[in-house]
Amino acid sequence: MSELFEFSEKTSLFVFSKAPVLFRQAGLGGDKTPQYNMAVKGKQREQKEFVKELFVGFTAVKVVAVNPNLSELNKLLGREAAPDQKEPVYLGTDQEGGHDRLRLAFWLQDIKSNKLFVHSFNLTNKERKNKDGDKVQLVNSTCATSWAPYIKKGDTVTDKVDESVIQDWFANFTTKEKEVIGPKKFRKALAGEEELATLLRSWLGRLDFMDPETEVMVDTKKLFKENYKELRELISLGTDGEFDAQGIDTPFVILLGVRTDEDDSTKKYQQVWSKAFLPNSFMKYINNGNKFPTDYAKKVWKKFSDEVTGEYGFDGYTDLVAITEYDVTKDISGGVKAGQEVPAPADSNY
Repeated sequence: MSELFEFSEKTSLFVFSKAPVLFRQAGLGGDKTPQYNMAVKGKQREQKEFVKELFVGFTAVKVVAVNPNLSELNKLLGREAAPDQKEPVYLGTDQEGGHDRLRLAFWLQDIKSNKLFVHSFNLTNKERKNKDGDKVQLVNSTCATSWAPYIKKGDTVTDKVDESVIQDWFANFTTKEKEVIGPKKFRKALAGEEELATLLRSWLGRLDFMDPETEVMVDTKKLFKENYKELRELISLGTDGEFDAQGIDTPFVILLGVRTDEDDSTKKYQQVWSKAFLPNSFMKYINNGNKFPTDYAKKVWKKFSDEVTGEYGFDGYTDLVAITEYDVTKDISGGVKAGQEVPAPADSNY
């Protein structure tokens, strides 16, 4: 029996319904062939309506899965396996140079409502350079990024980084008095790796990033072989959903928003702001009307809110409040991007 899929624009409901079955009236056909009565008995099956919920605002979450396979996805969503289901595809190639491109999907669970959100982005197996190709982004062992120029020989740009211009805070562990107490590891970053580093810095909230022994360097070669063990092992959640005392992961605060398709304003997509996250402790300040008790907290909030509302801010509609259901009447984006794609920087002061 075929299934019909219907979307109601007015109610934003996804409705699954079965195709109607046509019955011939009992009696004799034109060729005098006996038409037997069919016994049909029972109550009408309950119709299930699937509501597409969309949200904006801040909420605290924990990472519960990384690039789950089909079996893991079914378990996560509490659904039964079906013959027509296919394994999710994460690895492909980009359209420009045929480089390997991996979609990293982090499944985030709201710590209060248990609702699930997906934070996904692409990691491409090529260095992230500026538009002129003479500077490259770097990532270090404390999940920070910076930019540095390539060394030039005459008019030729080599693939070697000029490390003499790298600042101490990026290349070394320092005290408050700027005294160097140990080196940090760093390397050239891949396209999309900044998003991964930003997430790790917030997700691993119990890790002391000021300790000279701290080192967080993702083996991207393993990721492009679809080996996600290193990332998955960072999840310390037990069967009860609580964090293990020995783990280094922690809840953190995300900003949700909704993006409208530029070509079809009826299509809405849940978005997670990927450029920054807030510590879990900020949720109580946000619930209190965005009132922050210290100068440090106010500084963090200002930097965050300025990025969201700036020229290259949120790509869609959001609201800097505690999580609330999306209200389409407040969304003035109308399918037009509220933010823009961040271009490759022209210099290292990016």
